[in-house]
Amino acid sequence: MKLLQRHKKPAQPMAAAPGARTEDVVDSEGGSFHHAAQQPLVDVAPYAADSRYRLVRMGGGMLEPLGREEFVPRVHQAYPELDLDDAELVHWADRPWEWPPWHPGEA
Repeated sequence: MKLLQRHKKPAQPMAAAPGARTEDVVDSEGGSFHHAAQQPLVDVAPYAADSRYRLVRMGGGMLEPLGREEFVPRVHQAYPELDLDDAELVHWADRPWEWPPWHPGEA
């Protein structure tokens, strides 16, 4: 099986959120994730889902809060040859490559 072969995962919507599109899946943490016939390898939750991190789901697994400096190394740890600019494999719910502002000393 090729590393970057498209993954298929059945959609299991948990609840409908206000403003969520019918093709999106809303998880228990309130994040809206892309739903299509073929799920992306990396799915980044909406910008406002966390106050400091972007919540990221890789390969359909659990959510991981990742900071700007952690995102690329963590994705390449899981998928070494993944092209992060491939929109079919890396889905951003909104505001690609943006992270909430954070200042040292904030919890």
